[in-house]
Amino acid sequence: MVETVSIAAFISWLGDPIEDASEETFFLFSESLPSNNLGFIDSRAQELDLDVAGQSITLKQSPGLLNSQRDTGTTGAVLWKITPLVAAWLASSVSALHRAGVLRANSIVVELGCGITGLIGILVAPSISSYVLTDQTYIMKTLRENITANASTPGEQRRKGTRHVLARPSTVPLDWETDTPSLDGLGLQTDQMIDLVIVCDCVYNEYLIKPLVVTLEDISRLNRDGYSTTILIAQQLRSETIFEQFLAALMASFAVWRLRDEDLPENLQMGSGYAVHLALPKPKP
Repeated sequence: MVETVSIAAFISWLGDPIEDASEETFFLFSESLPSNNLGFIDSRAQELDLDVAGQSITLKQSPGLLNSQRDTGTTGAVLWKITPLVAAWLASSVSALHRAGVLRANSIVVELGCGITGLIGILVAPSISSYVLTDQTYIMKTLRENITANASTPGEQRRKGTRHVLARPSTVPLDWETDTPSLDGLGLQTDQMIDLVIVCDCVYNEYLIKPLVVTLEDISRLNRDGYSTTILIAQQLRSETIFEQFLAALMASFAVWRLRDEDLPENLQMGSGYAVHLALPKPKP
């Protein structure tokens, strides 16, 4: 999980893990939260023009898909407010995850439920070894179009006398309810280790909780030799009930920490209406 920082030092930096899902839920929802509504940026726009992390980005959405009657969900068809905030934070080389050694030049990152824009991957991929965007098949065509339109063009650049290839994120269909993730299925080699899994605003309904947690468990088992995968979960605070159910299910298999305000940008700190947690697999008994 961490090359420059030992796992013991990383856990020491995180502090004490959350002990009770109910207490954590009460603490977060007892804050005066701003009205972020459902959390769409603009659910009617076919395209969004954004400035994120110093880059001008144009992203396609699909309002028609959002309003369709798909049984497998449609929330990934548009961009949600928290996503540009997380993307800008993680794209910064001074973010807490960079300082902790989780994000570095040779990191491998997998994002679950990336949505139709792939914004986080577009911004983070050029600074790491490999970024895999995953979501359901129905968004893949537009997701790839957004990557082509916005991601760094693969090519050789000179950096301090060496040749560097700017990376684009790769895309892999992954349905939490029907698919079991594998290194090969994610387009990774058997000797590669997944450093970070990102889950950004993916829990809206209780029926998603078990499939998501099982998928996180499956991915955490892909690494060898006790190499731990860090899980980053960022979400808008909407429903106390669903949040608590998800956190309790997650804590059954993972130790979970809420990131402190000093380790987050102001727009993701307490009172913002968002919460950011890190999780590590619990040691096997």
